[in-house]
Amino acid sequence: MLRNITLLFSILTVAFVGLLYFSTSAFATTDCRNLKGCERKFCEIEQQLVVAQQHGDKRKAEGLRISLKKAKKHCTDEGLRADLVADIEEVEGEITEYEADLLKAEEYGKTDKIRKFQQKLEEEKLKLARLEAELAELHVKPDLNIH
Repeated sequence: MLRNITLLFSILTVAFVGLLYFSTSAFATTDCRNLKGCERKFCEIEQQLVVAQQHGDKRKAEGLRISLKKAKKHCTDEGLRADLVADIEEVEGEITEYEADLLKAEEYGKTDKIRKFQQKLEEEKLKLARLEAELAELHVKPDLNIH
């Protein structure tokens, strides 16, 4: 009987922690959506920090505190824009490589490789679309942070 109660308590605890984690994660994502640029980046790091603290993950929380401090010291919207442009160029390069690999696989009739490269292409195209949307959302204004 005691074993069943302990098992039930463990299951309920895991379920509650899972619910708390997902609801906090959803809140963190929703809470920062209206912000742009560095302000959004700070907000997202702060929300991740809250989640890490709620889960007692001291190591992750400390890493996030350091990341937030560095972001607040060095982040500029123009810098974010430059990073996004570089990421987009990198993903476009990956797409070009996968397209070449796919053509080669099709030429040799290797169906397993064809599927693999088709999947990789889809993943990279989704990543590209996300990055392009993020860049369009950024709407860079002159950075008035003078260091």
